[in-house]
Amino acid sequence: MDDIAADLELSKTTLYLYFKNKASLYFAVVIKGEVILLDTFKDAVKNEKTGLGKIKSIILAYYHYIQVYSDYYQLNLSTRSPRFMKLLESNEDNETKIENAEEYIELKKDLLGILTEAISLGIKDGTLRKDLDPIQTVMFLGSTIEDMVLLSPVNQLLLETYEITTKGYLQHSIDMLLQGIARKKE
Repeated sequence: MDDIAADLELSKTTLYLYFKNKASLYFAVVIKGEVILLDTFKDAVKNEKTGLGKIKSIILAYYHYIQVYSDYYQLNLSTRSPRFMKLLESNEDNETKIENAEEYIELKKDLLGILTEAISLGIKDGTLRKDLDPIQTVMFLGSTIEDMVLLSPVNQLLLETYEITTKGYLQHSIDMLLQGIARKKE
């Protein structure tokens, strides 16, 4: 907290007026990134009419978010660690209570809700397979999308070796993913 206060040119006491502890400050920064992501997803789906179209737009929006807001994305990754989960679970102790933990959880629900609504719409409008479970599909899509847009250095090298562009690979991956969940035309 001393370092942060110094960087902000505030006294540590003033900083504690806004944030009860380090965890609350950390959550505030994570929440800012999640709000940006939520707004990005909302913008991505607002002009799409089909569930399949919304999912494709979400994938592209997530790719854009990771490229433009990589620092927030890295914080998002850190929220998946056991240590972070312990912070959430131990949110009863007054000494370590994180005031904004509930806001973080609600944002996560909102993000999942956008994808779940897109999947449910796709099942209803016939663009997605009717046998999909929306929640399990959201979990699958989340992991798969991340693997598509975050190439390891080895995979990046392989793409370059075979003269495949990152955009070309991303488009190919999106096509394959969407074919797997799209309703087959009869």
